[in-house]
Amino acid sequence: MVKSHMNFAVNENAVVCNLINGEIKYRMVAKKNPDKRPAYKKRGIIDSSPSIKEFMIKYPKVFHNRKLIHTDGSNFFDGILSLSPLSGTESYEELLKNRMRIEYDLTDSEIEEMGDFFSDFVKLEDSSDIKQIVNSTESYKNSIEKAWRLNERQIMKYVTSVLGYEPENIGKVHTYIMYPTFNTHRCYQLSKNKSYLYFGKSGEKDPNKILAYLSHQAVHQPILPYTSTMTGTDKEKFHAFIKFLTDKDVYNYLSGKSYLDIVTQNENPKIMGKVYPFWLGYRYRNDDKIGKNPVEEIRKAIERDKEYFDSLPLNSSKRNLFSSYQFEKLDPEKIALLFREKRSITPYQFAKIDFDRTDLVYKNRFISNKMQDEEISL
Repeated sequence: MVKSHMNFAVNENAVVCNLINGEIKYRMVAKKNPDKRPAYKKRGIIDSSPSIKEFMIKYPKVFHNRKLIHTDGSNFFDGILSLSPLSGTESYEELLKNRMRIEYDLTDSEIEEMGDFFSDFVKLEDSSDIKQIVNSTESYKNSIEKAWRLNERQIMKYVTSVLGYEPENIGKVHTYIMYPTFNTHRCYQLSKNKSYLYFGKSGEKDPNKILAYLSHQAVHQPILPYTSTMTGTDKEKFHAFIKFLTDKDVYNYLSGKSYLDIVTQNENPKIMGKVYPFWLGYRYRNDDKIGKNPVEEIRKAIERDKEYFDSLPLNSSKRNLFSSYQFEKLDPEKIALLFREKRSITPYQFAKIDFDRTDLVYKNRFISNKMQDEEISL
């Protein structure tokens, strides 16, 4: 059985970076929507710690510099998160300065004017209030790691069973858990066999969703990475496959609930809606080998997700997110037929399907006469 090769840690500098990043982003939001400010303060996003508040007041030339802090909330502290594992090394301060020069276009004189900013920033993690936050993050990390270790084997075994083969694991994921005052889900691919995940989910009480999110990282870069020949469009389609394989299907496997009950990171509703019926054909392509009817399994999955969709309030953001799925138009028999002779199709071959071919998955009354005359082919 393929292993995930995930490890979990708390990095003090990463926690500080993320806290400041949240302070900046949500202050910007609260500036435009003042009614949200009390809730952000209560959650500890704004005024997250006295030390950070003092630090921001002490360095106005940094926190008012539009090269570093943009009006949309994007900022330098979010940008340097990937450097946090190097904190504590002799080169760290110089790496921060180089990042400011290269990516944020600061001049040497502007950096010089910042004075003790860098040394004070590094020292923030030693303040007592930050240490309390880090200790709480350690407890949060322990609970997440325990849940993953208890379920890792069955999750990876399940993913392998859906794939129909055991892929080679070529990488490791170093997961840095963040203090969960707001959602953090950032992955940096450092090399072919190494990636960093910064992860924290605010208010998420369902461990099955946490496990589903983690399964995405355990599978994507280490086991099913992008290839060097993929275009941006290719990557989007392949990523949709990964989302269905892990976030969506692992969540359903663990909880029995609808794919729509979990929203993936940066979910692209247009692409996910197009891929959905083809994914169902792939997912159930071999079910006859275990005594199940692929057509009926696809039908039940569509009914399950349509029922969830129909339960969502009209004009709600979540209903709008899934409006491209077109459940009533899908034909389980056509979908199953597509993969009847494609049992050994790989994820990379799957991603090359023309997902705009709705005639391959829609009921005949929903497609044009011209499309009906075309040969069904992947």
